[in-house]
Amino acid sequence: MDLASASLMNVRRVAKRLLPGFSSRLAVRRAMNLPRDMFESLTGRRDPLVPPHGLWFVGGESDYKRVNQEYLNYFVNLGGLKPNHRLLDVGCGIGVMASSLARFLDPEGSYAGFDIVRIGIVWARKNIGSRFHNFSFVHADIFNKHYNPKGKLASNSFRFPYEDGIFDFVFLKSVFTHLLPDSIQHYLQEIRRVIKPSGRCLATLFLINPESSELIRSGRSSLKLLPYADDCWVADAEFPETAVGISQSAFLEWCQKSALSPTSSIHYGSWCGRPEYKSYQDIVLLNPTV
Repeated sequence: MDLASASLMNVRRVAKRLLPGFSSRLAVRRAMNLPRDMFESLTGRRDPLVPPHGLWFVGGESDYKRVNQEYLNYFVNLGGLKPNHRLLDVGCGIGVMASSLARFLDPEGSYAGFDIVRIGIVWARKNIGSRFHNFSFVHADIFNKHYNPKGKLASNSFRFPYEDGIFDFVFLKSVFTHLLPDSIQHYLQEIRRVIKPSGRCLATLFLINPESSELIRSGRSSLKLLPYADDCWVADAEFPETAVGISQSAFLEWCQKSALSPTSSIHYGSWCGRPEYKSYQDIVLLNPTV
């Protein structure tokens, strides 16, 4: 979620009440964007690796290339990602980052992604996986009141569908911002299980600390996060997974318990109104520990 996405959140909050169910809201989006998508398809103006506007259910497609390049730079320059690495995209959506990584990874590298929204996985398999055979996409039918309200699995007990210790690089772009504390703790344990001893994880969050708390209180934050549960703040108590802030001290404690250690200082984001920042969300880099 970037700044444009945050500004859309109030609209989506109203839409959730007027159109209960994610599928209904997506159907309206597809109908509204049909003329634009048909025109781009007929004229060849859309990159075949980029989903049509009507299927975008995360982020803002207008900033697609900029955001992709921004995060690819973070993966390489902060996370040490190399073209021959095996990487895991937790919460891959409709293949937002996969489209850029398809042009970055060489044949020795590989990409695996999973997401809770089935339509995104179907599109990514058909349009990205069919062209790049070292790319795979898995649907995880996990319950999420915002994105997958009919999901049958629980995020706080879901086992990632991969073997132990196989990934060089794991990233979660705007995933912990949609999970509650028990699920975040479980995901950290699963990340530690599937990552190599020499691997690295990059995750983005909304971290609540004295600075961000004061900025929220003073009205400078793009998100009005309010206390919801222990170590957890949300933008919408009725749909808590819409946007979640997590206590920084609690998150670091959970990492330690999961045998994951921050590799450097946290790269704080602009989401709460900071004058100096790295990106929109806070970025944390983690290494597995013994």
